[in-house]
Amino acid sequence: MSAPIEVLFTSDLSGQLWNTCVWDIHTGTSLTFYKGESTNHRGLCILGNQYLLGTSCSKPLIHVWALQRREQHQLKIICPGRVTALAVSPDGTYCIAAVGEKIHLWQVCTGNLMSVLSRHYQTVNVLRFTDNCSHFISGGEDNLVIVWSLVSVLSSINNPTRKPEPVRIWSSHSLPVTDVHVGKGGSRSRVVSSSLDQTCKIWDMVSGELLQTVVFPTSLMSVTMDTAEYRLFAGGSNGDVYCINMYGQPIRTERHIESHDQEGVSCLKGHSKQVTNVSVNIDGTKVVSGSHDHTVKIWDVFSGQCVRTLQHKGPVTNTLIVPTPPSVINAEIKPTLHLQMFKRHLYTGADNSEDSGALNIRISGHERGDIKDVDMSELLKEQFSDSKISNLKEELQQVKAINQEMFNFTVEKILHNKNP
Repeated sequence: MSAPIEVLFTSDLSGQLWNTCVWDIHTGTSLTFYKGESTNHRGLCILGNQYLLGTSCSKPLIHVWALQRREQHQLKIICPGRVTALAVSPDGTYCIAAVGEKIHLWQVCTGNLMSVLSRHYQTVNVLRFTDNCSHFISGGEDNLVIVWSLVSVLSSINNPTRKPEPVRIWSSHSLPVTDVHVGKGGSRSRVVSSSLDQTCKIWDMVSGELLQTVVFPTSLMSVTMDTAEYRLFAGGSNGDVYCINMYGQPIRTERHIESHDQEGVSCLKGHSKQVTNVSVNIDGTKVVSGSHDHTVKIWDVFSGQCVRTLQHKGPVTNTLIVPTPPSVINAEIKPTLHLQMFKRHLYTGADNSEDSGALNIRISGHERGDIKDVDMSELLKEQFSDSKISNLKEELQQVKAINQEMFNFTVEKILHNKNP
């Protein structure tokens, strides 16, 4: 049987059977699971398609599993306090965690704590990255939705007196923000926020304008949209999942959802308690909802029917649909991403020493045109002494000589085999 294109990760508060389970979204089959305690709400992430990260419900810990290993977690990362929200950049370079009202930003490959942001006044409930890693968004108990520029935050490292300022601060909600969805488009994305004030608000990141407010008959616990942004899905505290067509006419700045049978609105009924998580698959044909009634339901978007019910032992805390990581199917694949323990003290540029032996160079992009010309000699002078540079050059010449010998030997063998 061929591997599924996409899989569903779920977690619940009990932790009796497993911490996190992986499901085939189309058949409802359990593919594998990861053991060890339980993961908190909004605290489950896939790092670099190689690691599974889950925040502890009661301790200041982030549990880490390599995806190809099924036993107990291999690593426990100690945090400054209990983590209330977690997110990782899509490229696996940075990890952000909310501890109370503060947001901590770590560099994954070094474990350096790059910044601590304290713009929220109360607990941060949710964190999301844009798809191009340029920005991240936070929403909290203080009713605020804040947009941060990753470049701006990192540029303040060498200037401790300069505090990074948010790109946008949206304060239109009157009650705590429960969830945030970021669409496709990087810094030009649309952001959707849900709140206990019974509204979803759609924002434009470029202009900062509020594009539309959707008013529901109940408080909202979760929100998402399909990839094409044709439909908005919201999970309510009454157990209903609302499906709203966004392409309906006329276009209004405020839209009231009064009943599930009005035009452009459908309601998926089946949960008996609040819906804390809503996720949509890649092609937008299925929506997954997790609830405090200990079930995860898979719905067909077009018919509105529940096609699968996945039983859990406790309130569902996370549902996450991702393209199938290769290491979930093939246990032979080992992680290549270098993951370090997260440090608790703030990193400054002065922390680099000649004896550290570390030289961090990041080259992004996949085409030659994306790679800038780098003067390696200048970089080496900044990091190493003259004697170290001399030793490195000698080692490099030795490696080049060995490489040339191997090349000549290979060519000779190939020619000899062709002309015996």
